Amino acid sequence: MNEKKTRFVIVGFDGLRPDSVKKDMPALAGFISRSHRWKNYLATFPTETYVNHPSIFSGFRPNRHGIIANAYYDRSLPDAQSFFVGSSVQSILTHESAGGLIEVPTLGDRLGHAGKTLRVICANSSGSTRLQHIHADRFDGHLNCCVHDMDHILPASEREALQSRWGKGVELKFPDFEGTNLIADIFFEYELPRGLGDVTILWIGEPDHSSHEFGIHAEQTCQARKAADAAFKRVLDWWNREGKDNGVQLVVMSDHGHGTVAMHYDLKAKLCEEGWKVLTGREIAAGRPSEDCDIVMVGDYTLGLWLRQPTQENLTRLRDCLMQIDEVGMLFSQPKNKDSTEIEGNVPGTFSEAVVFSENSRGPDIRVTMRNNPSTGKLVMGHSLEIGTGNHGGLLPQEIHSLLAVNGSAFNSNPAEHTEPAGHDDFAFTVMNVLGLLQDTNALEPLPQARLLSEALTSPSGQDDRVEEETITIREGFFEQYIRRVHYQNHCYVIEGARAGDCTIYALKEGN
Repeated sequence: MNEKKTRFVIVGFDGLRPDSVKKDMPALAGFISRSHRWKNYLATFPTETYVNHPSIFSGFRPNRHGIIANAYYDRSLPDAQSFFVGSSVQSILTHESAGGLIEVPTLGDRLGHAGKTLRVICANSSGSTRLQHIHADRFDGHLNCCVHDMDHILPASEREALQSRWGKGVELKFPDFEGTNLIADIFFEYELPRGLGDVTILWIGEPDHSSHEFGIHAEQTCQARKAADAAFKRVLDWWNREGKDNGVQLVVMSDHGHGTVAMHYDLKAKLCEEGWKVLTGREIAAGRPSEDCDIVMVGDYTLGLWLRQPTQENLTRLRDCLMQIDEVGMLFSQPKNKDSTEIEGNVPGTFSEAVVFSENSRGPDIRVTMRNNPSTGKLVMGHSLEIGTGNHGGLLPQEIHSLLAVNGSAFNSNPAEHTEPAGHDDFAFTVMNVLGLLQDTNALEPLPQARLLSEALTSPSGQDDRVEEETITIREGFFEQYIRRVHYQNHCYVIEGARAGDCTIYALKEGN
């Protein structure tokens, strides 16, 4: 163990719903109960992995960091380069070389600039891993390692060292027992012997992998959670034995939750039926020219629609078509102008993406979230996942509510459950403050505008601000949608959004 100084070990459980912990994860549940934990820890919209990881590891929301979906179309680039796929390192490199992918300094950038280290060991896709520390090869002592694809480890010296011991890594299987175990093995057999970095990320791909494959409550997913808990227990035992008294702050978290797929609907087919020429992002990437279509469509639950000719006439016609479809849930468009504070976007009857902090020049002309039911957590989507499996991306409470618990000498010695709302940007901002990355006059700009999680720090601010809740609605004819938000310490959080009125889709109702 290095000399005593403040460090962070962050253990992530991808797609873990807080209400799934108690049954299958006793070690994690015990740690949470003895730590600072947040009852209202919230993912950002869209509630997708490749959107939320850059928020966790930058302190900014997607409107600022620029990763506006797991996959999206960038109309500013030539067709061959225009389709961004967050799971692909090659796609990340292509978009990074086109002018920069993440539009703000990341946690890794700030640590490197300050002479500190960030090391990432992850069992998600190689692309997801890369987005946690996209510039790991720029700084000495940093690491970006996907245990399922060690050919993409950064930097090259680390790749050689890790491959000499573990080869290419392990194949992703469902459940991902091998990936989960390898994360812990590398931590104990590689990271600790050479000296712990300033921030170490151990990101477990479960239960997200198995939730998508089998369902949130399936036996295989339960076993995946149990295996993740066993790996965490190894880390927890070490922390209790050695890390805690040597300045290590232990964090557990998840990036988003999950809803349940209850019904399939082919939106592309319906739009084509209505006379639109639609190509998917993958079809563009495969060589179909964008000139052959009216709309480029990316996604099948929360999805983006980019019009080749986004005139007001075409936007209105597309809006009207979407509003006639029972299976369509929410509609968003870009703000009317850069500084607009209106809840309505530039397409009348749609919410401005600024209301959910996802507005960006890369964003679609119209973003769609397919129909879902907040009372049941059930949702409609395309055919890419089976009925009964888990998915995420929308504004269901089951998708937004995430996990965060922290413990260590940098935090108040009287852990508690905090009811104040908090988000990924707040967590990153707090870590950066604890490590002194934002106080230096040479700190990288811009600085995050998140809030400090003062309720858990050793020197709390003493503020007793009230949480104020609001529900905003927008209506165009019979089509009505709402968003619930809360305000706390001059910061705003989205807690739910859906199409208003009784859900007419039978499959989404309770008990069906």
